[in-house]
Amino acid sequence: MGSGSLARLSVEAMFTTILVASDGSDTADHLVAVAQSLAMRDRSKVVVAHVNELMVMRGGAQPVHIDEDVLQRKVRLQVADLTAAGLDAEMHMQSTVGKAAKAIAEMARECHADLIVAGAGNHGPLADFVFGTAGQRMIRLAPCPVLVVPSHN
Repeated sequence: MGSGSLARLSVEAMFTTILVASDGSDTADHLVAVAQSLAMRDRSKVVVAHVNELMVMRGGAQPVHIDEDVLQRKVRLQVADLTAAGLDAEMHMQSTVGKAAKAIAEMARECHADLIVAGAGNHGPLADFVFGTAGQRMIRLAPCPVLVVPSHN
């Protein structure tokens, strides 16, 4: 193939849909910024996925995070910021008992994501050794490539 042939090749978008896992934290703001920079290049759709983690108690299932309503509000703001930047963005939310990585993988499958952007959230050396990090679980369960972004301490 000559050099003239390369110039005529059309370049397809690398990602059409990027799912970013957000827990509404400041670290998640960084993940959303990474997803935004990737999406701007290809004009990809961005799905901000949030999992409302529940724990079962005597009175029924309750959110793990006492400020879950604040976290959800923050995720909505992340979506609004992406939309204001000119991207097609939406929020997907799922409630689950103890299976956040699985819920994110299911949402990625449902929205036909080409990429998942997730944090490398650690729970301490012992828990990471026994259970693996969230990023490791995501890689095993995801239907597409996963970009694990380290926290920016």
